[in-house]
Formats: sequence, C-alpha cells, structure tokens
Amino acid sequence: MAKLPERLMARSGTFYCRIWVPTDIAPIYGRQIVVRSLRTKDLKTAKSRLARKSVELENQFDEIRADQIAGDNLGVAALDISTIRARFRDIAREHAIAASDHEFSRRAALFCQATAAPARFWRGEFGPLPVPADFGHDEEDAYTYFDHLVAEGDLEKVIAFVTRFRLRKRIETLQSMRATGNLGEFVAIADKRVAGISRSDAIALGRLLLEDELTALRAIAEGQPDPSLGDLRAGNFRQTENPEAPSLGSSLPPAPTAKPISLDELFERWEAETDPSASTLSSWRGITRDLKSFVGDKADDITRIAAEDIVGWKDKLVKANKAAATISRGYLGCARALFRFAVANRLAASDPSQGIKVTRKMKAGKKMLGYSGEEVARLLNLASNASDPWKKWLPWLAAATGSRIGEVAQLHGSHVFEEEGYQVVKIMPASDAGSLKNAESERTVPIHPALLTAGFLAFVAEKGQGPLFYGRSSGDPKRKHASKGVANRLASWIRANGFSDPRKAPNHALRHWFKTEASRVGIPDSVADAIQGHTDSSSSGVYRHIGLALMASSLDKIELPPRRGAS
Repeated sequence: MAKLPERLMARSGTFYCRIWVPTDIAPIYGRQIVVRSLRTKDLKTAKSRLARKSVELENQFDEIRADQIAGDNLGVAALDISTIRARFRDIAREHAIAASDHEFSRRAALFCQATAAPARFWRGEFGPLPVPADFGHDEEDAYTYFDHLVAEGDLEKVIAFVTRFRLRKRIETLQSMRATGNLGEFVAIADKRVAGISRSDAIALGRLLLEDELTALRAIAEGQPDPSLGDLRAGNFRQTENPEAPSLGSSLPPAPTAKPISLDELFERWEAETDPSASTLSSWRGITRDLKSFVGDKADDITRIAAEDIVGWKDKLVKANKAAATISRGYLGCARALFRFAVANRLAASDPSQGIKVTRKMKAGKKMLGYSGEEVARLLNLASNASDPWKKWLPWLAAATGSRIGEVAQLHGSHVFEEEGYQVVKIMPASDAGSLKNAESERTVPIHPALLTAGFLAFVAEKGQGPLFYGRSSGDPKRKHASKGVANRLASWIRANGFSDPRKAPNHALRHWFKTEASRVGIPDSVADAIQGHTDSSSSGVYRHIGLALMASSLDKIELPPRRGAS
C-alpha cells in the first residue's frame, strides 16, 4: 500500500484515525494517543472521514483546554507576581502547541470542505485562493506552479498548495509583527490568560507567545515533527518505535538506495500519476528530450544531475534567445515538476532545479500585441468569403467572444443551444478528450448578434450535434486533440493572407483585440473576464457571478466587423 496520510493508519484492512493528544491536556484526557475507527476499508472514503474525525477530536481538545484555562484563571489572584512570571514559559509553550493543533485542525477542515464541495472551493468560499498579486517578483515560479496545478485540475494537490500558502502568509504576518513591535494580538491573549497582569508583564508574555507560535509554525512549514508531540524548545520529540525511522512529519526523504532511475523513467512515472493534459504532455516530452541532450549520460541517473547542470541548461536556452517566460514557465517549470515528484516519491534526495530562475527582463519592442480594429475588420471580411467552415467561423467566434482559438475549435453542435432566452455557446472540453486551459475557461457565453445575422445557427443545424470544425479525434487524452491541428492550420492561413507582424500572433491577437475593445466601449473588466474565461484576480472576484443578460448587453456594445480605424 502507498504511504498513508498523516494520522491515518490501517489494521486488517480497516482504516483508523490516530492522533496524539496535546501534552498540555493529556493528563486530563487520560491517554497520549487516541485511535478511532473510520469504519471503512476504502482509502478515498477514509481520507474524507479522517478530516471530519480530526476536526471532531480537535474540538474536544479545545473544549478541554478552554475548561482548564478557565480553572487556571480563577486562581491567579492568589499567586504572587514571581509565580506568575515563572509560568510565562509554560503558557507560551501551551500557546504554541495550541497554534500547531489549530493549524492541523484547519487543514483537516479545509480538506473536508473542499473534497465535499469542490465547486465552492474553486469559488473561494472556504477562503481566498492565491492570486498573482500575492506573490513577489522573486516568487513567480511558485505562482506558475500553482497555476499549472489548477490547470491540471488536481484537487488534492491544489488543496495542499493552498494550505502551505496560507501557513506561509501567517508566518510572514508574525515576522512583520515581531519586526514592528506590533504585539497587540498577543498582549490581548496574555490579558486573557493571566487576569490582572501588568502592562509590562503582558508585553513580555506577548513576546514569548509570538516567538513560540512562530517557531511552531516554522517547524510545520519545514516538515519538522509536530511540536505537540514533545518539548518545543528542547526539541525533545517522541520518536516512533523504530529509532532509525525518520521523525513524524519529516519532509526530508532519505537518499535513494534503489537502482538508478533515468529521466525517461521519471517522466513516465510522473505522467502515470498526474495524468497531464495532452498539450502539456506533448510540450514537456520535448523539454525533457532537450534536458536529456544537454546533461548527456547523467540522464541515465537523475541523482547525478546537479544544480550546476540546470543552470548550464538555462544559460543555453537564454543564449538561444528563448523568451524569459518560456524558459521559466515551460523549461524550468517542467524540470521543477519532475524533480519535485522525484523527491516526494523518494526517488531523489533533492531537487537540483530549486531556486533557479531567469532574471532577464522583456525588452521594449518585444511585447505581443493585439490586432487593430482595421485588421480585425479585414480578417473577418476574409473569413466571410472563405468556403471552409473553420476558416469562415473560427475568426468570427474568436472576435465575438474573445475566446482562445483552441476553445472554439473543439465546439460541438450540442454546445450551441438556448438558455434563459438567449442563444448561447457552451465553451467546455470536447467529449472526445478535449481540454481547456483551466477551470475558469469553462463558461457559457451569449452568441453575438453579428454571428446570428451571418447564419451561424443554420450552419450548426446543418452540422448536427457532433464536432463543428474537425472530423473526429482519437479520444486518447494522451494525444493531441484534432482541434489543435485546426487551430494551427488557421494560424498558417491567416499568416499567408498578409497578417505577418511577428508581434501579433495570428489567432491570439484577436483575443487581445477583444479585451482592448471591451475596455474602449466601457465594458467592466469583470464582465470581459467572464466572457473570455479569464481569471478575476481581485479579492472580490470569487464572489462575483456574471449572468447571461449582463454578458449579452455588453456584447451588443462591440461592433462586428469594427469600423475601419476603430480601437
């Protein structure tokens, strides 16, 4: 059986929740470990029940601790000041243990909520999800990795990332409070714990509370043992019965002792477990081949690949004039994903790509641009006179919805229907193993009046319920979808007809134009984002839901074809 999550154990095929009782309440609870049956032999069900059982037990612990604190506070008046101060260290340690317990309780609650209601999790109802603004310039790789997890739709990995991200934000807040002397939160805790405490003593205790909570949370972030298992300050943590076993919760795997694993084998294992999209699989295979070519025979044993090799590979790509974003998000993003997978699965002791990034900034004159209104009008006129359906309708669909060509190229007739009195197009993965970029890409958009006038519905009725712009696809998610070929042919056709500006991607420049035109005619960014399937990065975006009526009235403002010279 694969390694089980923390606090989950199995006996005779049945799963159990196994939790250490916090040391501050263990004498009252009467035991050091609690084991509760989850009454299932199914691992997926056990994980869900584990989260609920963990929350239930943590709540019991909190109630016992609250009763104990209340009892302690009743007797404070009888204590002299030296006795009170002697307890500061114990109070701070108890607070750190409670902070540690709360962190794991919060994780369990989030996992339970997110797995029970994924749609609400994606909308941010269980707490805001990370957005680009949450990351500094030196953390672009972290957000790129998160964006990749979201695109792949791996819920458990996204939950794990969000959990680590929220813990990191709390640690940063504590560090800032320590640096500025902002102890208000902890002085308030000190006042509650020790009735009648003087201002100077409350500040002294508050400082200890902050320091011990920061130490406890850092230990969790770094994968060290749960401080509730032993003395936080002394590091006297309980070990498992096997003295050579790694500490509970350790994230540092031992050096691999099995036979060497090659880059090809690593890629195959990563592919089998993560089930990436066909486009990711195709591009990352090429990137892996490029890395193999650079490192030579080291590719036969991934543990021989060092950070210096990754730096040299990155430098080679820079010299080849690869775009910084392509190197960072594509090449280094692939390497990081593979080596992190190797570390997590005990195939390697470290990630040689960690911390390596491209610092080159984009030069003026290199940024990609959108079409002008005149260019869009010329392209739509060219499309209207084309005989092939993909040449005729795809540019119109992209201009009318701001969609990626790959999204509309995989449309089926069944994706076009009436809803709430509007003729709409449902942008979703094609049933024959199509895919979209991320969760926000799936959406329902009203059909622009210009498309209705041009006869788009009659075309759809003639084609039937199946694919509109390709014959058939293999249905194999590991292979490129047939719509990808259509999108590539369209780009070549547009280039061949005079749209040759290298800074204007033949297909994607329509998406840029739509965003610009929407702003010009006064469509709010939130509405344009909903139409285009862009992520709304504002903190309120997770609560905002744009209806068809608002989308339709906004699309009416966009003139198609645009007047010559417009926008």
